[in-house]
Amino acid sequence: MVANVGNRFLNVASLDWNDEIIELMLVWMVFLGSAEVWRINQHFAVDIIPVMFRGSRFDKSYRAFISLGCLVFIAVFTYRSFDLFQRATDVSPYFSLSRRWWYGAMPVNGALMVLFSVRQLIDILRTPAADFMTLKKQSKADELAEKVSTAV
Repeated sequence: MVANVGNRFLNVASLDWNDEIIELMLVWMVFLGSAEVWRINQHFAVDIIPVMFRGSRFDKSYRAFISLGCLVFIAVFTYRSFDLFQRATDVSPYFSLSRRWWYGAMPVNGALMVLFSVRQLIDILRTPAADFMTLKKQSKADELAEKVSTAV
């Protein structure tokens, strides 16, 4: 990528192949990164409703319901992306690589996220409901403020 930027000013040689490699790496980085973010449960989430249920008798049921819904969505995504992967017939312009290398990131990501979601659902179902009821009602902002105040 640095060579491509430098070549814009010097115009020494054609670096068309560079864009193709960057695009392929970006696709895999984004999809594998999103699977990792899903695994560690650090994805973006609006937590208005979860905070309302935190510590109540409905907390476990709510978490299981949300986890199951996510699992179904990700399973459908994985199935449809694998279908797209199988139907890909075009090739990249410079290296003539099959576009399946690009589309393959989606079913791999989906399969990983399905595994992580199943693990999360099993953890929720194995945890006694009483453990959820003892959770303190605290937002992420409150948790962060508490960490900052104890660090100072």
